[in-house]
Amino acid sequence: MKLSQYKEKKKSKKIIIVFVAIIFLIGGVAIGITFANFKVQKSFKIMEGNFIYEGSGDVIFAFYKGDELLTQMPEKDNLDNITFVKGECNKGAIVEWDEDTWAPKILNLHETKTTCKLYFDRVYESMCNSSNEQSAICYLVKKAESNKTNMRYDNTKDNNLRFISRAPNNYVKFNNETWRIIGVMNNVEDEFGNTGSHLKIIRNSIGSFSWDSSEYKVNNGGGVNEWSTSAMAKVLNENYYNKEAGGICYNSSENRTVACPNWQSIGLDDTARKMISKVKWNLGTISKGFNLAYSNTLITPPYMYEAERSENTGKICKKNTSYCSDEKERTTLWPGYVGLMYPSDYGYATSGGGIIKRQDCLSLSMNQWESSLFQTSCGQSNWLYDSNNEQWTITSTPNTTFATQVFKINKNWTVLECGVAQALAIRPVVYLNSNVKIEEDTNANYGYESAPYRLTT
Repeated sequence: MKLSQYKEKKKSKKIIIVFVAIIFLIGGVAIGITFANFKVQKSFKIMEGNFIYEGSGDVIFAFYKGDELLTQMPEKDNLDNITFVKGECNKGAIVEWDEDTWAPKILNLHETKTTCKLYFDRVYESMCNSSNEQSAICYLVKKAESNKTNMRYDNTKDNNLRFISRAPNNYVKFNNETWRIIGVMNNVEDEFGNTGSHLKIIRNSIGSFSWDSSEYKVNNGGGVNEWSTSAMAKVLNENYYNKEAGGICYNSSENRTVACPNWQSIGLDDTARKMISKVKWNLGTISKGFNLAYSNTLITPPYMYEAERSENTGKICKKNTSYCSDEKERTTLWPGYVGLMYPSDYGYATSGGGIIKRQDCLSLSMNQWESSLFQTSCGQSNWLYDSNNEQWTITSTPNTTFATQVFKINKNWTVLECGVAQALAIRPVVYLNSNVKIEEDTNANYGYESAPYRLTT
């Protein structure tokens, strides 16, 4: 009996020893894993001095050049002319890229172990290939490699190339007039569903007119904030586009008309029309009423860029109230030839200045650019700003009371809402075909107002 008890105890002892050994083995692996993770984290923390975080939590980065996983983030202005292409995070975090500091800003960071992938590539390879290397698009991409003062990538998910600052050399001859280049826009969808890069250009004002108007029983005569059915979309894409007389223009509420421009004089000629792409314009907008956006600073250029491509529409008011009585269906995509600028086009055109850097402007809601600290740096350092005119944009503004509001570029440098029946400056905007070329020229001032770029197919 005793022998039996002894053997049982000995067996238990063996089991205990084995169990303890397993615990130590698992613990050792865990310690090893923890130590390995610590070393990885430590390597990231070395670089955290350049990163900006808004929120709580931590983030792990992975860096890519094309499809190649890198061991560290590429340096700025290296010999390969590397550019930031895009950033992707999980758990709802958002990447904004600061070209000046060459570092990401991580927004909406609320969870631990958030992972962000940052993609880089050589500028030329990321936008040009054998099929378009002779195009105006690639001409400007090459030019941007040496002109970082007046040309910048916007670091959105589409990483568009834009002209910035108060006086960039972005003049172009189009329709026998001098227009200006907003930039090279990527991932633009045409009427056939094909996506690609397109040169986006803008004209000076053709006059001040209502965006839309209506009879009194519809929104109290204040018009409807739906671009696809608006009065201005109609005349721009019919009379102006086809250089045809006629059309109806408004300059106030309740369908008060005014003489349209002489379309046969300023309309688009055959050569110009052949260069224009019919594309799907984004008509999305912010998700909240502008009164809420004002206090919550929701109209920074990066936020607006995303909002313009969202499914949000400009009608959130209660149906059948006096200024919300229209029956028009709201859309977020519109196929057309001629449109207007977006609020984000205006925002991204700034260069900043002085102690206020461009990234500071891009992080500030555009309805606050009128402050004395920011007006000179953000508003006046912006070639799309016009001190003489308030300018329409294509983007509607949701309002809890009105279905008549659209974003405008104000004369005090801000982006604000405005009733569509008011008469503001109309600046036509078009996307050019991807095969349009810029003629080579030995003139060092090419692109200046006195020597604009010349286009050809």
